[in-house]
Amino acid sequence: MRFISMVSIVLGLTFLISCINYWLLSRWFFPGCGKKYGWLYVMMTGLLVVFYAISWRPGFAPPAQDVFRYSAYFALVWLVGQLLLAIILPLIYGLHRLSSVKQAKRDQLTDGGGRQWTRREFLHSAVAVTPLLAFGLSTKGVYEAESSIAMMRYPLYYPDLPINLEGYKIAQVSDSHLGTYFGLEKLEQIVKLLDFEKPDFIVITGDFVDSISLLPAALVKMNELQSRTPDGIYFCWGNHEYYRGINEIRAELQKSRLIILENSGKIIVPGPRPLYLMGADYPFDGSVRYNAAKRQSFFEAMEAAAPSNAFTVMIAHHPDFLFDGFANKIPLTLAGHTHGGQVVIGGVPVSPLPYRYMRGLYQENQGYGYVSSGAGHWIPFRFGCPPEISIFTLRKGAISNG
Repeated sequence: MRFISMVSIVLGLTFLISCINYWLLSRWFFPGCGKKYGWLYVMMTGLLVVFYAISWRPGFAPPAQDVFRYSAYFALVWLVGQLLLAIILPLIYGLHRLSSVKQAKRDQLTDGGGRQWTRREFLHSAVAVTPLLAFGLSTKGVYEAESSIAMMRYPLYYPDLPINLEGYKIAQVSDSHLGTYFGLEKLEQIVKLLDFEKPDFIVITGDFVDSISLLPAALVKMNELQSRTPDGIYFCWGNHEYYRGINEIRAELQKSRLIILENSGKIIVPGPRPLYLMGADYPFDGSVRYNAAKRQSFFEAMEAAAPSNAFTVMIAHHPDFLFDGFANKIPLTLAGHTHGGQVVIGGVPVSPLPYRYMRGLYQENQGYGYVSSGAGHWIPFRFGCPPEISIFTLRKGAISNG
């Protein structure tokens, strides 16, 4: 219910912001269009908010038709554009007012008796393109989210790597959010990319599904991929599995060939120093809030069950598990959840969320940690942060300084 409430609040605020945007445009810059187009502007925003809210209803099954998917993209472009417009409009108006004050203090410039186009007039005319700028950026963000996926490849060096793990390859898929914006076609694309990479095993670090109706067909594809993956496919829970119906999702996964790691582990490669994979549950506090104390108890339980001489890889959804991995010299910890912020400017994620480990590869205390930007998203808007699959190749050698 908390997730539904959060989505409802966001959509309600977006509708309110849209109304304010139109009022500001008609009052500040285009006073003649208030009554003429206001009802159309507000009605369109209202319909798109309702459409988007319906598509996020628990149990909603997105139609296979392209018309629904493209309608969903249009709705998102419009709604995100409203948020961007709310940021840009006050900046433009501030420049407009500043120019007006300065212009009032000087005589009108003339050229041969003719009247020049003043800075104020230029700025006022430029406001006409402000909505185009906002919706253009929104369109770019949606297109970037949906048009490509990055294959991130990392060699990881360990001085004490067991000889039988030299060149061993691990693939990570996180946050696909199977549903309206990540359908079976995109999952098939992911499968083909993974087939090309030929990893030794694959981990899915949570938030695999949002639309449960797509899960059976998706697991058919994942079962086929598992049969071509030497050491299997492993899964740990994300918060969205809980939001969408953990019991139903668990029942479907247990019918598949995927292996769920729920505060448990498994020897993947046996030997004098085995490769041991442990996977964490999502640390909720009994409702739907993240709980740091529960995270630590989950880690302690997993670590106590791990072979003392193992080369350990930990998978979890929440990136705070990297704290535990680094503190306890776990060779590799893989997480997701953040989507990399989805918006990155100048290499810096733009996110209100206070994660210490937000995006990419980290190295501390003789170990590595990685936070995936995610293969999908539940809001398909990205800027400078494309969806990704991550490939890690284990190598024997001096660990880099981090």
